Amino acid sequence: MTTITADQRREWGRKGGLARAAQPDFREHQRRAGQRSAEVNDMAALGHRGAMVFIDRYGFPKLWRLAREWRIAHPSAHERQVMALLDGLGFAGRYAREVEIAGVGPFVSVDFLVDEVHVIEVWGKVHTDPLFDHPNREQTRANCDRERVRRLEKAGYRVLTIDYRDLGRRDLAATRQRLAEFLEV
Repeated sequence: MTTITADQRREWGRKGGLARAAQPDFREHQRRAGQRSAEVNDMAALGHRGAMVFIDRYGFPKLWRLAREWRIAHPSAHERQVMALLDGLGFAGRYAREVEIAGVGPFVSVDFLVDEVHVIEVWGKVHTDPLFDHPNREQTRANCDRERVRRLEKAGYRVLTIDYRDLGRRDLAATRQRLAEFLEV
């Protein structure tokens, strides 16, 4: 049995890479490979196509329920911060996450429902940055969010929206105070 040293492996690796790079069409080959990879790895497009196939097979309600279950099992960092604030204010066990709200519209859930009347929505960058607006829809995400809050309030819920930027170290105390005032602690 022959033992191969690390120096031998390094030398072989260099030769392989240099030989490949010396091929006349190597750069073009790499460019095309990168383009193919980008096409395949366009996750937003693949996710949309996958969702459409899932909806065709099982229906939108099942996709919505599965997405909701995933969000419950995987809270965002900002939602975890709000959970910690709520727990610190003495609301542990008094709130529920990703609660489906009937009578407000089809397939509406809220980030937090506290004591059955207080709705807390944590708005991440996707809610505040126009970059995330759908290019083929006239209505912006911000307008959709405002309309959703209006419908929740009309249904009798008190709504507090927390911008993700308010959960930074400097603003956390102010956000905690705002949350306490909203929940009338």
